[in-house]
Amino acid sequence: MDTQHKPKGEWLKLHNQFYYLVYGLVLIFFGAIWYINYRSVVESGSAFKMFAPNETVGLILQYAAIIYALAAIPGALYWFKRKCLAFSRVENEDLKYDLYYSYAFLRTGAIALTMPLSLVAYLLLGAYTPMIWLAAIGAVAFVFCKPTARKAEEELRPQDEDLKY
Repeated sequence: MDTQHKPKGEWLKLHNQFYYLVYGLVLIFFGAIWYINYRSVVESGSAFKMFAPNETVGLILQYAAIIYALAAIPGALYWFKRKCLAFSRVENEDLKYDLYYSYAFLRTGAIALTMPLSLVAYLLLGAYTPMIWLAAIGAVAFVFCKPTARKAEEELRPQDEDLKY
C-alpha cells in the first residue's frame, strides 16, 4: 500500500508556522492579561483577583500549574528524545520525517500549554508573581522546541547503541 508523505520542507514550514502562531497567541494572551490587571489597578487600586493564593482554590490552581509544568516540560523533552531514537532506525526517509514532525507537534503543544496555564493562574490569583516565573520557564523550554532542518537531521541520525560516554 502506497501512502502520501509530505516533503521535509513542507513539514518544517508547517511546524514553523505552528511554532510562531503559538508564540504570537501567548504574547497576545499576556498582553490581554496585563491590560486587565492595568485597568483593575487604575479603577480599583488593586490587581484583578478571583482567588487568594492561600485559599483552597488558589492553592489547587497553583499546584495544578506547577505540577503540569514539572511533568510536561521534562517529560515532553525526554519522551521526544526517546521517540527520535526509535525514528532514527526507520529506513524509509519519508516515513521517518512524517513521524518526527507529527510527534514534534505534540511536544511543542505540551510545552506551549504551560505558558497560558501559568498566565491564567497569574491573573486569577491577583498578579501572583510565581506564576509569571512559571510562564517564563515554559517560554524558555519552548525555545528548545524551535524547529530547524539541521536539528531534525541531527536528531534523526542513527545512533550507535554500543557507544558509551
